[in-house]
This record gives sequence, C-alpha cells and structure tokens, in this order.
Amino acid sequence: MTAWLANHFFNPTFVMGGMCLIASPIIIHLINRMRYRRVRFAAMEFLLQSQQRNQRRLLIEQLLLLLLRILIVIGIVLLISRLILDPAQMSVFRGAQSHHVVLIDDSLSMRDRWAETNGFTQAVKIVNQLVAGGAQLPNTQKLTLIRLSEPEQPFFVERNVNEDFVTELASKLDPQTFKCTHQALDLATGLLGAKKLLAGEKGTIQHLHVISDFREHDWQDQKAITSAIEELSTAGVSVNLVRAVPETHPNLGITDLSGEIQVAAVDVPLRMRVAVKNFGDQVAADVRVSIFDNAEKLPTTVVFEKIDARTEVTHEFEVRFSTPTTHRLRVTLEPDALPEDNTRSLAVDVARSVPILIVDGDPAGEDASYLADAIAADPKATGYNATVENVESLRRRPLEGFACIYLLNIAELPADSVDAVERFVAAGGGLGWFVGDAIKPTFYNEALFRKGTGLFPIPLDSAPKDLPVDPTSTGADLRTARHPMFRIFAGEDNALINLVRIFRYFPTAKDWVRDDQQRKDRVKTIATLRTQDPLFLEHPFGKGRIVTCLTTVQPDWNNWATDNSYVVVQLELAKYLARTDRNPEHRFVGEPITLSLDPVEYSETVEILTPGDEGDRTTRLQASPEVNGGETSTSGDATNKPHRLTATFDETDEPGIYTVRLLRQSQVSEDRLIAYNTVPTEGDLELSSTTELRKRLGNLSGITIQEYGQLDWVEGREAGSEIRRWLVSLLFLLMLVEQAFAYRLSYHPPRGKVASHK
Repeated sequence: MTAWLANHFFNPTFVMGGMCLIASPIIIHLINRMRYRRVRFAAMEFLLQSQQRNQRRLLIEQLLLLLLRILIVIGIVLLISRLILDPAQMSVFRGAQSHHVVLIDDSLSMRDRWAETNGFTQAVKIVNQLVAGGAQLPNTQKLTLIRLSEPEQPFFVERNVNEDFVTELASKLDPQTFKCTHQALDLATGLLGAKKLLAGEKGTIQHLHVISDFREHDWQDQKAITSAIEELSTAGVSVNLVRAVPETHPNLGITDLSGEIQVAAVDVPLRMRVAVKNFGDQVAADVRVSIFDNAEKLPTTVVFEKIDARTEVTHEFEVRFSTPTTHRLRVTLEPDALPEDNTRSLAVDVARSVPILIVDGDPAGEDASYLADAIAADPKATGYNATVENVESLRRRPLEGFACIYLLNIAELPADSVDAVERFVAAGGGLGWFVGDAIKPTFYNEALFRKGTGLFPIPLDSAPKDLPVDPTSTGADLRTARHPMFRIFAGEDNALINLVRIFRYFPTAKDWVRDDQQRKDRVKTIATLRTQDPLFLEHPFGKGRIVTCLTTVQPDWNNWATDNSYVVVQLELAKYLARTDRNPEHRFVGEPITLSLDPVEYSETVEILTPGDEGDRTTRLQASPEVNGGETSTSGDATNKPHRLTATFDETDEPGIYTVRLLRQSQVSEDRLIAYNTVPTEGDLELSSTTELRKRLGNLSGITIQEYGQLDWVEGREAGSEIRRWLVSLLFLLMLVEQAFAYRLSYHPPRGKVASHK
C-alpha cells in the first residue's frame, strides 16, 4: 500500500491522515440528529403526520448533503497530497522521506558518441539533475550512487540531498576522474547489488533509477535481468529505467587480431588475421585498417572493399619483424561512434629462429634429413632451426627450449625418455610421430598407447600393410579433413592432393573403433586413406598437442616427400605443433593480473606499466609470501619458508599492452607483456526499444521507462498540473452545491414575522 501511494502522490504521508478527516462530516451529521430530545405531545401530532409524508425526500437530501461534504474533504486531501494519475509524470523527489538508489551504467557501450557528447556524459548530467531536484526539498531524501562496474562498492551511500551535496557531487563526477570503463558489464549483477543494498532498509520509500543505454545485447540473458527486477518490485522498490542514448548509431569494430605468433622469427613473413564487424544496418564500403609496430605505422594497409550489415569479415596479411624482441602490434580503424573498439593490440615475441628437435630412430638419419630439408633448409627463409639427434639425446638433453619435437621411426624408447617427452608435451609442447619399418607395435601399445592415456593415440596392428592398388579408382589416396596443416589442399577440385600416393601404412588394431563419434575419446582423425583407414590423427596431452602420421616421413612408403606439397604441409605442421604456452598473453580489459613467483628466482619488487594516452604509467607492487598453499607467512620461523610470492593488479581497464616488470634475484629485470582488448560484443550499439523492454518485463508493476531527453519526471514542474486544475474546479463546484443544499435544508423564518415578533 505504501509503495502504491508513493507512486501516485507527491506527498503520500498526508493521504492516510487526510482520509481520516472524511469521518468529520459524518460525525457532525450524527451529532446534529441527536441535538434535540424528542418529546411527543398532542399539538405536534398533526405536524408529525405532515412531516412523514416528506421524510423520504428529506432523508435523500440530507444524505446528498453529507456526500457532498465527504467529497469536499476528499478533494482537499487530494490537493494537499498532490495526486498524480500517471506515475511516469511524477517527480522522483517528493516531500516524504525516501531513499533513491542510482545505478549508472559505465560499460564500454556508454561511450557511444554523437553531437560532441556520449552516453556516459548524458548519464552523469541526469544524476546531477536528479540531485538538484531533490535539493529543493533539503534533507528529506537520501541518495546512493552505484557504478555498474563496482556494484558492491557504492560511490556514495545514503547521502542527504541538499545544496552542499549538489556542490560536492558536481566535483566528484568530474569527467577527468569519474570515467566510463572499457568493460562489458552485466546489468543483472548490478541490479542484484542494488537489491542487496536496499534489503536491510525499512521504513522508507525506496526507488531504484537505472541509467543505461539498454542495448539489445545487454538483454540476451533476459531471464536474469527480469528476475532481478521482479525481486526488486516484489520488495516494494519502484524501478525507473532511464535512457541515456537517443538512438542506434552505426559502428564498425575490430573483433580479432591473431596469427601464428608462436613461430614469429626475424625477417620471416608472419601470417596474421584481422576481423572487422559491421554492427550497423547499412553496407560499409572501403574500410581500411592501419597496422602499427611499436607505434610506427607500417606501409601495409588492409582494405575491406565491402562489409555487409551485421556481418564480420576476416582478412589475412603478412608482417615482418626486423629485431628479435617483443613487438607491440596494433591495428586501427578510422574513428566512428565508438572509437574505443576500433583498435586491437597484440604482443608478439619474435625470436631469431624457432628451435625444433628431430629424433631419428634410424642411425643413418635418412628420415630426419627429409624433414629437416623441408622445414629448415634455410632458417633465414623459414624461421626454423632444426636440431637432429638420436634417441639417447632425450635422456640427456633438456627439452624445454624447443618449440616442438618430432619422433621418426622410433623402435622403442627408454622409460626415462618417455617420462621426459610426456613432461614436455604436458607442459605445452608439441609432438609429431612418423612411423616406419623399425616400429615395434607391442611396445607402442603397452608403453605409449597405454589404453588411451599415453603419448600414442591408437593401438597398432601387428605389422604394416600395403594400400591395395585400385585401377578403377579415380580419387586421391589421401582424404583430408578441414585442418590448418592441410590448407594447401583446401578448395574444390584441388589437383595437388591427387599427386600424393600412399603405398604402405601402419593399420590400427582390428578391434579399434574407427568412428570418432562412437569412441567418444579425445582422438580426432584428420586424414584418411581411400580405404577409410586413418592416416593422420591428433589428440591433446596435458597442455600440448600430438599429431601422429601412420606412414613414413620419407619416400619409402609413399611419394609425398618428393612432391611440392610436402614442404608446405610440413611447415604448416610445425606451426601447428609449436608450443603456444609461452606466447605473450592477451585478455579482455578488466581481468586482473595475478602473479605467482618463485622466491628463489624473483624478488618481491614488481612494476606494472599501464598504457595511456600520455605514455605508460608505472605502478610498483610488493609481492607477498605464501606458505602452505596460500596462507600468508606472519611468523619469523626460518623453517616456515614461502613456497611462492603472489601479487595482484586490478587496474586493467585501459586497452593496450601492459608490461609486467619482474626483478630477478640476480638484479636483472625481466619484462612480460600482456595485451588487453575490449570485448567485441560491446561494439553492437543496437538499442532495445521501449516496446521490447515492456514485453520482456511482462506485467511487472512499479516499473517506469523514461525516454531520452524527457526530464519532467525529474523536476516535476508540469507533473499533475492538469489533474490539479480539474480538482480545484471540481472542489469549487462541490462547495457551491453544498452551500445551496445547506441553505435549502436549514430553517430561515420570513423577515416580516421576525420583525413583528420583536
């Protein structure tokens, strides 16, 4: 009841008390009827008989007079309480004590620009106008301001609204300090945070004002938002949705920048990809993407001739890096409604060459020579540096420095070598298997396959098998799936694959199920023979990946090593296998930087270099010791030594390249680069219409939607003026009728008789 009154009266506290005054004319009426004691005597009998004939008419007239007086009291109460039939017209600040919680959306899409302003600037103006309106009735309102980026940490909490607060708020919401984030934020989380803040409060009228742009993508999880609003409405909170953006603006955004950066080498062309999405409803033509390396613009420009509406298009380009260091690669579009999503950054660690280990089971090393010639005949041209070793090297050489390892025609491996390779792959390294005549199937099945838990993906049959000659077949011996290493064979009617001939291969065990879907393991067949027998397979192992080929790497069992496509496929395979766990990280803005350091190698001093328009800003942190799985050490006990040093940096809202500078115990600094970019979906500026919002909210009560630029509900200047005019006119008319009835029903002796009596 209290919430309903608050939604229909400017001064709801006067309503209940005023309604009690309705009893006053009734009481007066009853008292008047009891004012004289009835005494019956003969002279009055005649008069009573005459009165009874007019009693019904007199009773109706008296009841009408009583009703008129009740209506006059109700009219006066409605005027004092300031009745508003349409709650959407009401000023949010009224005379009753109430608490106004303002949830301001500071997600990236609120940076949407038009006419020298943006959504967040307009939202701040609305907040200032809200408080200015409340200051007209000082100290009768409380205001809490919450940012959607920090729903658990209000910017202001239950501040009394007065002129002093208006001045303070204007300074606190200064554009230089109170800024919109670059993050994608969850509206439902903000609503639940507001609900939690209001839940413990009683005795006041509660209002929640959500100032946002209400993008269509914000309402993808419609149930979570409507559920939160329903909970607020059920709790008696009136919810006011306020638009801060007038209309949908066209926008282009860079949604991806990626490439094979794990094999980046000096002066070797590196294939990169850039994706641009047209979030608007019109075709975009001649879209140009500029490329920067360490802030220096490169001569290459990626041109998208046409991008259809609501469509994402990807183009590939090549870059060359001239120095072996970490490069800051950046691509940009021309500014539009949302310039912040027109830029994307990526850190690329460029090596002099990419080290690869080739282990040949043949002492003559013939298999390794074919592979090494394919991928590293000229390291300056391919970027790979191949090291050829025998099986014994696996037990004495550290493997961590290699990007990937090839094992060619290995008969068997010592147990410690198997352990070393497993550790390498599990940590993120890549492994390539090629079989041959020396293979011992029993060893592979028992020590390497290990019922699907080992380095080898399948159980082998007891011996290799010849691919039968089929003179009637016109198809290729090799059938490839869509996979990066077989990119050269992509496309319809590609004649290159028809030149590859397979003569011999190692079949799988007869009881092994060929269908990947039926097995439901993690092994995937990526190429088969024309007999449907698998030839290439891949499967993950820990953080790394393994690709297995069931024929030879040299032309004993096939002619592939003599075909031109062989070199291309081997180069693509090397890229696919190269470890990616050591690439510079890339994340979305807002994600914290959490460090876990070995105190034996690093000191407690950590510096974070944050990107900005005016250059990098340095923040120094002190890593704290952890003992026994996360507990901070407070004891001076020398035996209680920390296992790790940890530090967390949360101020990652600015897009760009962050530098984490660590200090080794040798006093040599080490830099780690992390690229932070915006979430691509924030570039979709399509607004959800008021009709759609109401449809999604259903029949929830206590909810109003304010269109952009309509601020009468804030100031209340015209709210209810029409109903007040009608009330005053009606009240005047009721008083005239009441006076006429009162005069008619009262006793008025003739003037002549009064004079003669005197």
